[in-house]
Amino acid sequence: RAIQGLSVIGLLPTGSGKSLTYQLTALLQPGMTIIIDPIKSLMKDQFEGLLKNGIDGAVYINSSLNLKQRKIALEKIKKAQTIFAFVSPERLQDNTFRKELLETSNLNNHYFSYCVIDEAHCVSEWGHDFRPEYRRIRPIINEIGKAPVIALTATATPKVQHDIQKNLDMNNAKVFKSSFNRPNLYYEVRP
Repeated sequence: RAIQGLSVIGLLPTGSGKSLTYQLTALLQPGMTIIIDPIKSLMKDQFEGLLKNGIDGAVYINSSLNLKQRKIALEKIKKAQTIFAFVSPERLQDNTFRKELLETSNLNNHYFSYCVIDEAHCVSEWGHDFRPEYRRIRPIINEIGKAPVIALTATATPKVQHDIQKNLDMNNAKVFKSSFNRPNLYYEVRP
């Protein structure tokens, strides 16, 4: 469905290949994929994973980079020299950064093939990691080019899933669920 340019929601357990779903899809499409990640270490880990697998068309922008490193990463985005751009939801709220993204898509005739919302449960006030900035993502996606959305999480009760669909305007998106049964994990109560 994602390769068809349709928005999807993936509810998959940790270690089941959520990152691969968007990475492979993005490699098969022209354009750039913006990945919204809430955790700096997660961005860096995914970035380094791509490099380790020979994919050097990726950048990340967060507060762990110095000003020069951020400028270099932003220039790669503006010049469409990257396939994957990892940013935080807070960075997406920054007016200057959004202006740069708009220039990338409008003036430079580059476009975003996908917008990936990683840890999508953060959009829900019922989620354990609620981040108010996640609530403002959808209008920004629409502003920078209305790319199909791939929302991914390993943590979604039915209420959280409903919030993801509602707050990201994904009511018509197909939801893919995998079993969360992990036979290697169990609770045992001993007297």
